[in-house]
Amino acid sequence: MSDHNSIPSAERRMTLFGRNTAIEILADPNIAIYRVHLAHSNRPGPAVNEILALCEQRSIPIKMHDKQALSRISKNGRQDQGVALDIATPNHQQLDAFLEDTASDLDTADCELLLLDGITNPQNLGMIIRSLAASTMQGLVLPQKGCARLDPLVYKASAGCISKARILSCATVEDAIRSLKSAQFKLLGLTGRGLQTVSCADEFHRKVFLLGNESEGLSNTALDACDQQIMIPMQNGVESLNVAVTAGIIAFRARS
Repeated sequence: MSDHNSIPSAERRMTLFGRNTAIEILADPNIAIYRVHLAHSNRPGPAVNEILALCEQRSIPIKMHDKQALSRISKNGRQDQGVALDIATPNHQQLDAFLEDTASDLDTADCELLLLDGITNPQNLGMIIRSLAASTMQGLVLPQKGCARLDPLVYKASAGCISKARILSCATVEDAIRSLKSAQFKLLGLTGRGLQTVSCADEFHRKVFLLGNESEGLSNTALDACDQQIMIPMQNGVESLNVAVTAGIIAFRARS
């Protein structure tokens, strides 16, 4: 599935870690894997032996490291279990690069994005990624600062959809807002105080839905930047929904 001699740029690949995660990914022929990293300190055992066998079966290169070097690769020495692997994420790119690619479609093409503002729970992030990957939305804008990082917990919660979803990276939510406004996107914030429902989004060709932190909602920066605050109508005195559920409703609100 992969060209082991051609490692893509950082935004087109990601590194995951952990023995069970590695086995699950190695067993999936639909995921391109560039390299597996192992610590010299790993002792022979069923999991390590299975990883080695799967790498041999798929002709995936293995690179050995001391424990400290592997920790730098995994960025989580406490939980990497001496295993990391680089996988292809062909649908991931920088937000600004995506906006540049779509600049010529400003007047004609519809484009719907999700922007996450402080989503810190890996389970929620994974479920949001899964919903987006299954929908017709064009991308998920994921700031590196303030949101959960893409790791094995997110991968598991996404049911392996991390590599399928279009994830658009940026440094901060402020950077995302600035770029999206310059690209003539309407910013629609999901809040409990919204005066209009999500259906009002249909009047805009290019829009981004902003979803805020699990407990605190949208930040003041995001709220101030919104062109409109919108809400999902709810019954029986229910005031809010889980952010991942909200993302699923937004992703499929006009689909059947």
